[in-house]
Amino acid sequence: RLEFYYPPTPPARTLAFGCRAAGPRRVMGFDFKLPETPVIVAGGFGGPAVMFTVTPFRNGLTLGSTNIAASARELYGQVFARGFAGGWTGGIYPATAACPQFLCLGPLYHFYASFSGVAGGVVLTSLTETAIVYGAETCNAQMATNAKTPGKIPAVHSAYKPFGPGVGIHALRNIIATAGLRIFCDPCTLAVEKATGKSNGLTQLGGDFAGNVMAACLSAPVHQLYGFTVTTPELQNMSGSEKKDRMIQFLKEQYLETKDGRTRLSSVVPRDLFMRSMYVAVAYTMYGTLERTLVRMWPK
Repeated sequence: RLEFYYPPTPPARTLAFGCRAAGPRRVMGFDFKLPETPVIVAGGFGGPAVMFTVTPFRNGLTLGSTNIAASARELYGQVFARGFAGGWTGGIYPATAACPQFLCLGPLYHFYASFSGVAGGVVLTSLTETAIVYGAETCNAQMATNAKTPGKIPAVHSAYKPFGPGVGIHALRNIIATAGLRIFCDPCTLAVEKATGKSNGLTQLGGDFAGNVMAACLSAPVHQLYGFTVTTPELQNMSGSEKKDRMIQFLKEQYLETKDGRTRLSSVVPRDLFMRSMYVAVAYTMYGTLERTLVRMWPK
């Protein structure tokens, strides 16, 4: 079991997926522990593999941000319109960025939490993650958009530029998602164990998935707004107030509908929550399961 030296936090299985660590270290006055080899391997190699695997889910989300009429099935159909391999269009860029991204979500999170607590660790980790992956994810989103509508975005964002349109929205999305991984999973696992009367790998998997689904649902509108921002070039020619009004209009169009004089949640809401969960919850749960497996099977 991986145990880091930091102020009281949720149980270690949520924070480090049951991994073990080396002894305490002190750097610049901060005490922390370095993870063992399987944790680093999981982040450096497992993370990129997971992010590449879920590329079709990410591309479907991107297309959904500008198409409120299509169902999840129709959006996934568009993702694979150019064949099965076409579903992974642009996936190499987020996969490349996933190596430092998942090293950030693992070891670096614990370093931050050691001096700033769980909430501070979540925020600092998320900001670091945005600095790492914003460029790649924005490039991926714009390539997926051009694959559907050639030439819509003439100048695709550089995969190596860590700032640009929607970067603050991207950071907020990551804060919510990281909270799911580091805060929500443990109470969800306890709830599953209490409901089933068992505590094993399946209840841990169910708890991880439930916690990540919760975070995915909370971050869904934020992610859709990010996708809309980076795939709508005309926003860059608007003033600040015009951008705000257009974003609010987008969210209203995306999530509200008016019938017979009554405004209610749109039928798009279940679609977006499902598609966001398929991307975020599947990716983070796959990563957590992979990390636990590597730690358990790694030669001692």
